[in-house]
Amino acid sequence: MISHAAGAQADVEIRRLNVDDLDLFRDIRAEALQMHPQTFGSPEEDDGGEPMMAAYRRWLDGMILGAFRCGSLMGVAGFYVSPDRRSQHRGNIFTVYVREEGRGKGVGDRLIKELLAHAEARVEVHLAVLLESTAAINTYKRNGFEIYGTDPAAVRIGEATYDKYFMVRKFSR
Repeated sequence: MISHAAGAQADVEIRRLNVDDLDLFRDIRAEALQMHPQTFGSPEEDDGGEPMMAAYRRWLDGMILGAFRCGSLMGVAGFYVSPDRRSQHRGNIFTVYVREEGRGKGVGDRLIKELLAHAEARVEVHLAVLLESTAAINTYKRNGFEIYGTDPAAVRIGEATYDKYFMVRKFSR
């Protein structure tokens, strides 16, 4: 018997986004920023307009994966390695977001697994996640990440502050 989650995964296509997907990426980022402003945001997004779109184009030149079901973008996850020579042993996962209709169905797991497959031969993988993001933390733990630190008051929105966990996925070499 196939579980609902396994069935949902079967009809999801994971592929690398490119600049042709700019409008789709902008729309899902806008949703993520609106729904979870404490989790997402960059200086370019704070400025909006052309600075934001230029940043999105740069991001899409890198490694941003998209999860599609029936042509609709359900989730995204990004990965980069710092250009700094002293940090090239470390990769970073960022901008992970799954729309409500994809949550609890393995979409986030598939995105993370694809990024890890890309990273495994090259680097250990780091990320930061809000302490309150229990589902995301569980997804990362299922995929071999461990918490190694806490960043207190990492984000401030108005008077509210949010702590983040630092997590790492090391590969045996």
